[in-house]
Amino acid sequence: MSRHPRRRQTNPLTRGLIFGLLAFFLALFVSFPSREAAERLNISGASLILLFIVALGVLFDMIGVAAASAREEPFNAMAARRVRGARHALDLVHNADTVAAVCADMVGDIAGTVSGAAAAAVVFRAIAVAPQLTPLQTVADAAVVALAAGLTVGGKAACKVYALRSWTQILLAVGKLMWWLERYLHIRFFAATRTRRERRR
Repeated sequence: MSRHPRRRQTNPLTRGLIFGLLAFFLALFVSFPSREAAERLNISGASLILLFIVALGVLFDMIGVAAASAREEPFNAMAARRVRGARHALDLVHNADTVAAVCADMVGDIAGTVSGAAAAAVVFRAIAVAPQLTPLQTVADAAVVALAAGLTVGGKAACKVYALRSWTQILLAVGKLMWWLERYLHIRFFAATRTRRERRR
């Protein structure tokens, strides 16, 4: 038996084009503001923005891996006991391919790209504070970008192991957040999928 329910197949080329366009516009939307903010803040603020972007990419990559690794049985049992967030976690499992593409491929990779721009902004602020570093700008750029890449790759490697072992806890936590957003802010995720599943019951 397959791990996830059968889904309507999507043309890979169409899917790649859609996600590629979404990634392009999302990166365009967040890269300029994040770099501008990093350049206007002091060195500590710019560094915090860089660390936040790196952490965001690692977090979403972990969610994508957890969704791709998950099985629905534990969440079915929790949903039967009316555990808060369990039905939303089931939505993540039933749409694992989309969740993995959005979280790991789109948000994760965009965060990696934007972190490069934020790293350059950190160097910009450092040189503004200490102009004597200007001759070393190229080396500083490379060093900060390499540091951001190291943090990203190392964080993703560690979180992938955690996601493969603890996907139940990760998806349930995300499901509880989705439940809260739906209940109090009326933001629904995968509404059509859940409606079809509830009708079959």
